[in-house]
Amino acid sequence: MLNDYILGIIFSIGYISRGRLIFKNKNKYFLEQIQRVCGNNIYEQKDKNNVQYVLSTKYFNIEKLKSMGWSSRNSDIRQLPRLKQYGDFLRAYIELHSRFDYSTRYRSRQKKIKYKALRLRIYGNKILIRDINKILNIDASTTLKSPQNEKNNKTSCISYTSIDEIKSIFQYIEQNPCFNSFWEGIENKLRMPVIV
Repeated sequence: MLNDYILGIIFSIGYISRGRLIFKNKNKYFLEQIQRVCGNNIYEQKDKNNVQYVLSTKYFNIEKLKSMGWSSRNSDIRQLPRLKQYGDFLRAYIELHSRFDYSTRYRSRQKKIKYKALRLRIYGNKILIRDINKILNIDASTTLKSPQNEKNNKTSCISYTSIDEIKSIFQYIEQNPCFNSFWEGIENKLRMPVIV
């Protein structure tokens, strides 16, 4: 059954090739979620000495997906589908298109005492990111961010540096199914949000 979580995976990594919807990712888990719906086989593909998993299917109605706002991964315009609630969709999207790192901050106005603090970055097409920014502002009580546009002028990134906002985002999207190793990584990082 096509649920919002699987729709989040389709919008995150699906693209069209020869009339088929193709999914590729280094984490087999995401393709297994798609496989549960369509039943197609997953196979391994080597890409520059790295293994990635691939699933190809004609199961999904591409025109219906397009009517919901989906477009192939490299499109100039990608929109969010209209959903009643975005927590499940965004859980898949954020599991696939976010990164944790540490940014340098300063403890004093004179910028003499440096430390590193946790930062969450969410990436994607600029229209998707604009809409995700608004949803997280309303549903996860985050402040609106100023997206940073990439040189290609198609993609952008929003960054969250407040630990309270990061926790609020993950409380908003926390449910099952989920990519367990991603969530274990979050728990580990949130145990040590600051490096002195």
